[in-house]
Amino acid sequence: MRGKARDVWRRTIPALVVAAGLTDSQRETAIEYCLTVARLWQAEREPSRAGLAVETERGNVKSPWVTIADQYRSYFCSLVGELGLSPASATRITSPNFGGDDDGIRLTVYPSRWTPCGNSGSPRTR
Repeated sequence: MRGKARDVWRRTIPALVVAAGLTDSQRETAIEYCLTVARLWQAEREPSRAGLAVETERGNVKSPWVTIADQYRSYFCSLVGELGLSPASATRITSPNFGGDDDGIRLTVYPSRWTPCGNSGSPRTR
């Protein structure tokens, strides 16, 4: 899970620092976002492997991973809103003014695995 959280950090946080002016005081929220994505990924993966139901003494019941995934998905959505990572919440984020139209900073955009089209591949620079 650490590796997944690290990948999310590398893919997301540098862009947030540049695009939204993410500061050190917001570091804990950014860390929590990365951990939540990694945990949600794990919680979604487990039912895919073991099934949505588990067999117990009382018969088949919903896998606890389904409930865990629902809880992490809810928390993920709130963090996405706080960090301005959804199209709707991004409109509320004010980009920092670094002092000029072209200050030499180039934002590297990595395709997200959360996109509807499932884009993946090498990073693009804009």
